Amino acid sequence: MRIGIKYCGGCNESYKREMIEEILKRELKNCQFFYSNNADLIVCISGCKKGCAAEKVSGNFVHFDEWVGEDKVLTKIKAKLSELLRS
Repeated sequence: MRIGIKYCGGCNESYKREMIEEILKRELKNCQFFYSNNADLIVCISGCKKGCAAEKVSGNFVHFDEWVGEDKVLTKIKAKLSELLRS
């Protein structure tokens, strides 16, 4: 599975956004990660509630705009990946 990582510009960071990417790369070793919108799933990582990373993104994506904890990050991503595999 190809996963694209898209960050916002970081102008108003309220948490360490890179933690989400680190978790995904550590736990989803069978996936390939890119900094591109050309992927099976795009993970949009915004630093605040404005949600800049998810602007102009369509298709299969998940969006994080705050730190929700490692368990919730993985649950959200794995649910979306399962949904994609079923379709």
